Amino acid sequence: MDSTVAAYLLQKQGYKVLGVTLQLADHYIQDKSKQFGVIEKAKAVCDRFEIEHIVIDQTAQFDKYVVNYFADAYFDGNTPNPCVQCNLHLKWESLLKIADKRGIDNVATGHYAKVRKVGKYFYLFKGEDQAKDQSYFLWRLSQEQLSRTKFPLGDTTKDEIRKIAQELKLPQSEQAESQDVCFIPDNDYKAFLKQYFPERFDKIQMGNFIDKNGKILGRHEGYYRFTIGQRKGLGLAMGEPVYVREIHPDTNTVVIGSLLDMEDMGCTVSDINWITGKKPDTMKDVLVKVRYRNKGVIARMEPLENGKYHLLFTDTVTAVTPGQSAVFYDGEKVLGGGVIISHENERR
Repeated sequence: MDSTVAAYLLQKQGYKVLGVTLQLADHYIQDKSKQFGVIEKAKAVCDRFEIEHIVIDQTAQFDKYVVNYFADAYFDGNTPNPCVQCNLHLKWESLLKIADKRGIDNVATGHYAKVRKVGKYFYLFKGEDQAKDQSYFLWRLSQEQLSRTKFPLGDTTKDEIRKIAQELKLPQSEQAESQDVCFIPDNDYKAFLKQYFPERFDKIQMGNFIDKNGKILGRHEGYYRFTIGQRKGLGLAMGEPVYVREIHPDTNTVVIGSLLDMEDMGCTVSDINWITGKKPDTMKDVLVKVRYRNKGVIARMEPLENGKYHLLFTDTVTAVTPGQSAVFYDGEKVLGGGVIISHENERR
């Protein structure tokens, strides 16, 4: 629905639009009914608005940049954010290559975010609809990519977009939104890893649950089955709610803690991308979101060696998760982001 209405709004603004469908995860979808007729539906949209429609096979690139990244993260004991990788390598790098071949200036998507030029730089801003804002997933984009990007839905709300879709009598207006990872059938990533990465999967044997002091609390069937902050499905009777605090692939151990143990004071991030292409001249406290639905916390950024940063939170954050993105904001403006590589629940 979002992409369809985006195309409609661009036409209303006077743009000539080309519709592109990227084939990405088709070969991973076991239940074909869930994605039945995707290409046909996209073509029908383009026919409705008299737009040329092309289909590009990007399955090899999707495997390389998204699926393998996803698997590597889980086998390393981290929790990946595949949408961030997909946005960078597939939705932007691929689309801009197509645009260049056809002499097209811009690309557009149905993301709820904004791009504005401030001075000589293009900045990424939160979408108008705070409940649907997707700027968190776009922090890897470069100046070149942002300078050629249009977000037709950035100044609207989801309800407004759905109303437009209903007025246009689009069948997409009645579709339910998917919250799952697109290439994971039934959102069962354990079954996915077992099926597509059997050699790595089979090497992982039974391991121990331990507390922060190293005391063995029980047994588990492999560290890859857990994520930081997980409470359900642990199979431990501790007399109080307990959560996954740390995951150690090298020893196949999972550290368990109480809710209080889950409160983090800071974290370290790497693989930093600044939206302007360079770090700010003066570092100051920034608002950091450590997961999509996180409201954010003010943090002091301290540069470390090798381009890493230590973030010191002004308030505790629950279950900061290695592998997830930490995105830095100045109000509504995205300054940049990085990948969380460690967390800490004690002040330095």
